[in-house]
Amino acid sequence: MDYTNEQLKRLREVELDLYHKFTEICKKYNLCFVSGFGTTLGAIRHKGFIPWDDDMDFLMPRKDYETLVRVAPNELGDKYEFLEPRTTKGYVMAFAKLARKDSTFIEATDEYRTYHSGIFIDIFPMDYWPQDKKKRDKLAFHAYCLLRLCSLAEYKKPKLPPNLSKKKAKLAYIGCGLIHGFLKLFHITTEHLYRKYLNLAMLTPAEEAENFVTDLCWCWVRKDGMIGLQYKYEDLFIPTTVPFENTEMIVPEKYDLYLRIAYKDYMILPPEDKRHTHAPSKLEFPEMERL
Repeated sequence: MDYTNEQLKRLREVELDLYHKFTEICKKYNLCFVSGFGTTLGAIRHKGFIPWDDDMDFLMPRKDYETLVRVAPNELGDKYEFLEPRTTKGYVMAFAKLARKDSTFIEATDEYRTYHSGIFIDIFPMDYWPQDKKKRDKLAFHAYCLLRLCSLAEYKKPKLPPNLSKKKAKLAYIGCGLIHGFLKLFHITTEHLYRKYLNLAMLTPAEEAENFVTDLCWCWVRKDGMIGLQYKYEDLFIPTTVPFENTEMIVPEKYDLYLRIAYKDYMILPPEDKRHTHAPSKLEFPEMERL
């Protein structure tokens, strides 16, 4: 489905409510975070949401993220829910979502999910990783494989890359089904595989990483090795605030450096065919509430 203007406006109101709740929890427990990806880009380029954007992303140091996983479920009340593999059965992504419990947001590619998910914001842990390329590629490849197995341990038909041909997608689903059956046969669970992933993600000390952090769950494979964006910890996690819609957004103080690494010439608008959303197949807003 495509959004109407009213739906997109309403969706952003709910997401800003979630951002304020997230900020409230982080302030209470003295947790560090900054906005990331399109949220930072929108804050700097548009002083708010990117005009076609429909989600919000935030980055946290791993140690603060682990504290959030521990404390968030006790801070949410009746309106919110915290989705993370260790707190939500069937949730297989390696980052968390803070969601509105009284809403529904289901992307067309996620209709197989077995858990409830409302309108959400994404919260990504940032991990140290080795600056030695061989060590980095080995760690990232193992993490990449474990995360795919986490999904296959739970679901026979996981989300596939959107650019696959019908023939390749069909073959991929056959392979996924075989792996799913193998994991079920030997009782290899998502919980077990995710624990192994976490051990890898938190393996590298800051000294070996030379203080570089990455979003390990979004690394990808190329012929020349594992690819992932990396940032100096101190360049990313010194926060400042900038105007955002009718409020303020917490962004990296060195946002220009962050955005140039992530998007290069970030002030140039992408062509219209590259302006993607996460438009859902099912969308329900909190009843009779204006945020």
